[in-house]
Amino acid sequence: MEISDELLGENIHKVVLAGRMDFEGISSIETRFSGMTASPRKGVVVDLSAVPFMASMGIRTLMLNAKAMANRGGKLVLLNPDTNVRSVLNSTGISQLIPVFDRLEDAVAAISR
Repeated sequence: MEISDELLGENIHKVVLAGRMDFEGISSIETRFSGMTASPRKGVVVDLSAVPFMASMGIRTLMLNAKAMANRGGKLVLLNPDTNVRSVLNSTGISQLIPVFDRLEDAVAAISR
């Protein structure tokens, strides 16, 4: 799994994930991902457009980091999951807890509110 970080402005970052969010994939990026969400950031947009598969380990990682950000007054949102991943997010109820957006502009606006 690959991970990269990009500053969008006003202390809002976009984290791009690419690859399978299964045990092996999460194990390879978990520490970096947690570090990218742990620093004092207003918000993080997690781009899931290059993630074709999400297992329970991926859901756990998203939830833990979203909760940690919320505890520090920040917000984590998800961007553009593919059809399979969106189905997993909806069926597990994660999309009710972490906002999911199709457009970057909408995701940034949600964080800025």
